[in-house]
Amino acid sequence: MAVNVLVPLLIPLGEQLTNVTKLVGSDPVEFEQPEYEVTVPENTRADHLLRLSARVRAQGETLQYRINEGNEEGLFHLDPSSGSLSLLRPLDYEIQQQYELVVEALAGEARGEARVVVNVDDQNDHAPVFLRALHETQITEEDNRHLPKVILKQVTAVDRDAGRFGRLAYTISGDGMFTNGSRPCFSVDAASGTVLLLRPLDRDPPHGRPQWRLRVTATDGELEAHTDIRVNLKDANDNAPFFPSRTTTATVSEDTPLGSSVTRVVATDHDDPQEGDNAKVTFSLEKNAIDESSGRPIFAIDSELGVITTALCCLDREKTQRYVIQVVATDGGGLKGTGTVVVDVDDVNDVPPRFSRPEWTLDVSESLDPDNVLATLTVVDQDVTNDFAYRVVPGSGRGWQMFHVEGAPGALPGGNLRSVELLDYEDADHREGFHFRVQVTDLGEEGWGRKEHVAETKVRLSLVDENDNDPVFSEDAIYLTLPEDTPRGSLLASFIALDPDNGGESRVRYQVAPDSDPGHQFAVDETGTVRLVGNLDRETADTHNALVWAVDDGSPPRTATATLAINVTDVNDNPPFLSEPREVQVMENSQAQLVARVKLGDPDDWRQGHGPPFTISLDPRAPPHVTDSIRVTLDRRGDDGRGVGVVWTRAALDREERPALLVPLVVGDAGWPSLTATVTLTLHVADVNDNPMAPAAKTVTVHTMQRQGAAVPLGRVYVQDPDDWDAASKTYAWRAPQAGFFLDTSSGHLSMAPSTPDGRYHLSFVVSDSSQGQDDVEANVTVQVKSLQPSEITHTTPLTLAADTDAVVRPDAKGGPSVLSRLVGAARTWAGGGGVVQVLSVQPVEGRNPATRIWLSAAGIANFDYILLYHKNELSSTLGVNVQDVGVVPCHEPSAITPVTVAEERCVGGCWVGLADDFSVVDANSSAVVGPLVVVQGPCGCTSSTTPIRASMCTPDTCLNGGRCLSTSSGTRCICPHGTLGSQCKVLSRHFQGTGGRHDGSTGPAQDGAWAWVPPIPPCAEVHLSLEVLSTVRAAALLYSGPDQDTEPGSRDLLLLELREGQPVLLLDLGGGPITLTLNSSSSLADNTWHRIDLIWKHEMVEMIVDLCVGDSWDELPMPSLTQNHTLTPLLPDGHTCHGTTRLPHNARVLNTRGVLQVGGLVHPLPPLMAEGNSVLPHPPHFQGCIRNLRVNGKLVDLGDRVLSKASSPGCPATECRANLLQCGVHGRCQGSPSSLQCECHPGWSGPGCDLPTIPATFFPNSYVKVALSFSPLAYTTSISLRFRTLKSRGELVVLSSQHGRDSWSVQLVGGHLCAVLHLQSKTTTTLCLSRVSLADGHWHSLTATRYGSSTFLEVDDGDGDLYNASLVLKGEHLLDVDKQEGIRVGGSPYYQEKGVLKIHNDYFDGCIDDLRISGLSAPLPPAVNSTPWGQASVFKGVEQGCIAPSACTNVSCRPPLSCIDTWRSYQCGCGEGRVLSRSRVTCEDEDECAWQPCLSGGSCFNTQPGYVCSCPAGFSGQHCQLPEVGQTSLKLPMGVLVTIVVWCIFLILLVCAFLLHQHHRRAALRRGMADAKDNAMDCKGHVAPPCSHTPNLLEMQLLKPPRANGQPAWTRNPNIADVDVLQVDAVTPESSGEELDGDRRQVSPPPSRGSSYQGMSSRRTSKGGPGSTPPAGDDLRNYAYEGDGSSPGSLSSCLENCSGSAKFLGGFREVAHMVES
Repeated sequence: MAVNVLVPLLIPLGEQLTNVTKLVGSDPVEFEQPEYEVTVPENTRADHLLRLSARVRAQGETLQYRINEGNEEGLFHLDPSSGSLSLLRPLDYEIQQQYELVVEALAGEARGEARVVVNVDDQNDHAPVFLRALHETQITEEDNRHLPKVILKQVTAVDRDAGRFGRLAYTISGDGMFTNGSRPCFSVDAASGTVLLLRPLDRDPPHGRPQWRLRVTATDGELEAHTDIRVNLKDANDNAPFFPSRTTTATVSEDTPLGSSVTRVVATDHDDPQEGDNAKVTFSLEKNAIDESSGRPIFAIDSELGVITTALCCLDREKTQRYVIQVVATDGGGLKGTGTVVVDVDDVNDVPPRFSRPEWTLDVSESLDPDNVLATLTVVDQDVTNDFAYRVVPGSGRGWQMFHVEGAPGALPGGNLRSVELLDYEDADHREGFHFRVQVTDLGEEGWGRKEHVAETKVRLSLVDENDNDPVFSEDAIYLTLPEDTPRGSLLASFIALDPDNGGESRVRYQVAPDSDPGHQFAVDETGTVRLVGNLDRETADTHNALVWAVDDGSPPRTATATLAINVTDVNDNPPFLSEPREVQVMENSQAQLVARVKLGDPDDWRQGHGPPFTISLDPRAPPHVTDSIRVTLDRRGDDGRGVGVVWTRAALDREERPALLVPLVVGDAGWPSLTATVTLTLHVADVNDNPMAPAAKTVTVHTMQRQGAAVPLGRVYVQDPDDWDAASKTYAWRAPQAGFFLDTSSGHLSMAPSTPDGRYHLSFVVSDSSQGQDDVEANVTVQVKSLQPSEITHTTPLTLAADTDAVVRPDAKGGPSVLSRLVGAARTWAGGGGVVQVLSVQPVEGRNPATRIWLSAAGIANFDYILLYHKNELSSTLGVNVQDVGVVPCHEPSAITPVTVAEERCVGGCWVGLADDFSVVDANSSAVVGPLVVVQGPCGCTSSTTPIRASMCTPDTCLNGGRCLSTSSGTRCICPHGTLGSQCKVLSRHFQGTGGRHDGSTGPAQDGAWAWVPPIPPCAEVHLSLEVLSTVRAAALLYSGPDQDTEPGSRDLLLLELREGQPVLLLDLGGGPITLTLNSSSSLADNTWHRIDLIWKHEMVEMIVDLCVGDSWDELPMPSLTQNHTLTPLLPDGHTCHGTTRLPHNARVLNTRGVLQVGGLVHPLPPLMAEGNSVLPHPPHFQGCIRNLRVNGKLVDLGDRVLSKASSPGCPATECRANLLQCGVHGRCQGSPSSLQCECHPGWSGPGCDLPTIPATFFPNSYVKVALSFSPLAYTTSISLRFRTLKSRGELVVLSSQHGRDSWSVQLVGGHLCAVLHLQSKTTTTLCLSRVSLADGHWHSLTATRYGSSTFLEVDDGDGDLYNASLVLKGEHLLDVDKQEGIRVGGSPYYQEKGVLKIHNDYFDGCIDDLRISGLSAPLPPAVNSTPWGQASVFKGVEQGCIAPSACTNVSCRPPLSCIDTWRSYQCGCGEGRVLSRSRVTCEDEDECAWQPCLSGGSCFNTQPGYVCSCPAGFSGQHCQLPEVGQTSLKLPMGVLVTIVVWCIFLILLVCAFLLHQHHRRAALRRGMADAKDNAMDCKGHVAPPCSHTPNLLEMQLLKPPRANGQPAWTRNPNIADVDVLQVDAVTPESSGEELDGDRRQVSPPPSRGSSYQGMSSRRTSKGGPGSTPPAGDDLRNYAYEGDGSSPGSLSSCLENCSGSAKFLGGFREVAHMVES
């Protein structure tokens, strides 16, 4: 053994050296122990083992030790004297494991024996050894029989160790042994080493190998050995030959002779070439090209070499350009592989060229420069090796030398015709046109000599006049010098301009550039005459440079500019003014003294003597108290001789008598004549504390929000004291302290705890004044505390009064109510009793003139701000104070502090308004008002503004128009009444009755006209406003926002949109001057059809677009037919009639109208200055018709209950389907104009009655659907609509593309945001996204993406606010020709990688898509729907039916009492539907949803577990009683129709009476013949024997539940609450019932509808029954439970045809039915 093994054993051996101290036995010589045992590791070298010890009874005897037995081999030695037993040689465990020695101790004759056992401890001193280093075996590949099976039995090793180290364990590694968790191919028995095959092996590439190399390892726990195994596979012919390249491309010239080599194909067979013929490959042609004329094959192949040759002579490329043949490779076992060979035929230039037209007639714009292509003269030549050259034939016609032709780049051959020099229509020679000949050759410039390769065409070219010349002024500049008192109306100059275009006949109009005339002082008429319309003022501007524009009538118009330069000379028209000082101060009770030396100034030109020396004196008309107190003298030499007024006091002044004196001074200049004026010097009397205090009382009104925070300030304790500068000498103290109120004893300021309860508090104080020697003067303060509710905070309206805050709050001089009290009283009177009006806050308005802003709260009062605005003038009269603004605040109002808002913000007057943590205090001595500080922030409603985070709780503004708000765990949602739409229950249309048009130019208020007020247009730099108009009048005001006659001077911004002669006209002024924009289309908008108008202004440009340039009836797009197999010829709109633009004056960007947007008419006439010069009537006619979808910056304007209006109502009766006898069902909506109404199904519903839920499809990874359409979408406009649901943030939903994908229009998710991407030809890709909302939230969303040319629109769900975006770009390319067979893909675009692996670009997976519609027509979504009348799914992959998802609650545990709730691919912990946490939060309890009052129309709510049920009153249905019943709907029928109905009713009554009489006689005859009938009667089972007698049964008429829509709950009614109507009828036999119900059923199939739209109501439901159940007939009374069902008149008698008396209806009913049928 090695030394390192033995050394650790020394210590244990030493420990075994012991001396026996205890004797055993009683022999003369005795060992300590009768038996010793010691353990020695094997291979231990000579060493001491133990010491033996014995005892001798006899004294003096010497002990001797010896080994008697067991040491025959001499391995041990026992020292005779010491008894030490030692080892002489190493021991071997494998030879002997134990030795027994008998030792003897001798003492003379006495002796004793003991036994010593030496145990050998095994050591691992032998490594395992394999007898063979390599094992080989052979098996057949792919043999899967008897698996697992033994392939090698004797793979064993030996180990010479005999103990535990002799036991071996085997492991295997190498080929086929995987570490990634896959099942291995081999295994080895750990005990025996037997090798097993677990899986069949593959010998052939690419994954197989002919020899599998393994290694088996044997280990004894420490040492190991290895042996290699080679498993050789015998080949099986299991691989077919294949071609390395699926397609081989070859090229051959079309003049190639017979037998020429084309290409050689090579095939590969992975089988063993040494194993028979497994890998021997032969070639053949499976699909050869056949010559049509001879029927012979065109190609041949060598079966051994694979060489393909031509079998015919002379191919013709012009006949066939490419051949595709299929080659087969076959191995010796008969396995085959196929490949494709594509043979392209190279061209030989053997066909002459020709022009596609014999003559070209061209109309060319004169504005094209020589670099532009005038026309491409296309050439037809079937050859592809052409070298085209073009030339204009010299001398071939007029103007030939002005043109040249050069080859056109691109795929199509042709020559580009260009001009050599500029073309000018104004040149008489050019105006006559040009004609010449053009030639082409396909042999290059050297080919002109070969006439057979030359073609010729004629060109006739005419010039089209363009507006390419600016008007020309006869004078570019005129210089004038005018005195500043030049009268208005004076003629200043005349500018005459001519336009060379149009033969000099163009009309020129003149305009003064607004930027050069900011004061609107100059005007020019149609003749170019400039007049002065304003006043000149040299002191304001001593020069003017007015730019006069001459604008021609071209499109676009061109402009020339001339300058009118005016130098203004001075006129002494300004009196002197008070320069300094304007205010002075003198102490009260002081003696007469010099107060001030007053200096004067004069803006006139002093050089002309219109200035000093000045005169100054006290106005003799001054009040007596001024003349008695003040005297004024003139110091003529003062101020360098200009003159100074010296002001003195005559006597002492008393501040308590008069705190200030207004001293009127008469001043004059030295001009001729001299101008004088009266100026005022303000003399303030400084206070001296010379008056005692007196007791006083004060009232403080406090409005708080009852939240924790700083103390609420209440103002100062008030005592009556004429002195007001003595605050420092006063001290304050409580008489009776009040809890919750705090007093500052030094300043007298009072404050209150913010949590003070509502009520009236009476506080008492004492005030002391040390300077007056007064103590304990009583001061009482009454505090009225009112806490504000959230609804009161939300409904606030600002009013701005032209008065300071003290004057507004304090009582009037006679002790009457204050201005504030009178304001609240008047507001309550006009608002009625529907709510509470109170003051929220009073705040001063910073500015030069004193003003106060009052925030009024009016919870429960709709249109409160509009009501006050309507009564603005009356309110000013009542208050005696001018009301400047109502409902308007300037954004970013300056403020000394920047508080943090804590209450929910609200948009007021175009600005975000919120409440701060501070208070506003207005202290007017005896009264004070305290309220929360209202902070005005940035603009709202702008595309760039950030919407603040809204509260998650219900507020009065959450649901509009009577909608009920529900607070749920995911936020709030609204239950909307019938006729409202969207998440907030908005009304989107409104009807105007007109009848108030003023055509006589009157200026009085419109008391009899229709109008409506909606929120103002926000003051944004970019505004997009759109609306849809259905008009029956040709002249009307549509929109107005701007000043009225009562607005203060200087307000100029306005917007006025009118109809004039049926055409839209826009008058817009953004502060830089008015502009007018008119569109003159060929058709009128007053055609009782919906038309859309878009207004856009940004970047100093304004646009107006009508009908999105689609044309007439833009909402009724042309319907393609099922048989249409070509694209509709696109008719591009005329941009001049539908799109107008103009430039705004410089710096005119924001519309600051500070008022409401008036719709349908004006309440007050226009201000005179607005109507002047703009061809606008003072009061435009009122609108008659409907307006809908009014949208400002993407947000839909509510036109419902909150609109203040007159002669106007929500909705549009002319477009209501119910009023026109068209029922759209619960899940349909009415669309179209009055003459073309139709029903369109809501997303997720289909069928003639919109009562069938659509079936969604789930998209898995690497999935897509390709749809082939049966129609061609319009090239100018296309729409995509669908429903989707996903948690993934990216993926392509739908793409529509042209051939080869050059143009595309797609909808996709990018970063969780929905985007529409439009790419037309080589233009830059346009991307439109909803960037403010993330839609990857796992909920269903409905989207609609629409394009009109290059304009795109994108909306989701209700399409309001952030869920809407639009890009109106009417430039560039407009057409997208969709490839209806290959261009529609859903879920991503498939493509193949290099190795043929299918991948999906922009893959949309783990999501669902439902109800796909292309251009409004239903497209299929497999696998549930593979085809519709409008298309079929040609290819789909990785798509499954339904919106399925694995359970998200697997292995999820929630803390009790919560449980896991699956929310589709996600989960949350909660109580479940209809349950909430209890107050103790330890259990879940049922939630009483009826507390939300979810039932509308007076319905009763019944709480269930879970959920709730609404019991609806008569006339209403639906889950929330929101749907009016069909029978309860009032129909507005024309008088003629009513008369017709009455006449027919009378006729039917007479008819029924006649048949009753006839039936009476018939029954009498039947009774007489009854006896004969009984003899012939038979049973009713299969025999005809009328009349039949049966047991009656009941048919119950119940409300049936509509089906559920894709997991969304449909509306239901509790059958236990709904009424049940019972009709007793006779039963029918099973045999006859089938005939009665099915035999005569007559049903008219509805015509193919547009997508999920349908016209009319001829729809039927199919009842669900078990086997043998029969659906009821169309006229079965049970079917009337369905809304909208009915039957044709032909089926009225179907139930009476087979069995007489089977139903006991009204006598004679069957005859009546037959009569009606006939």
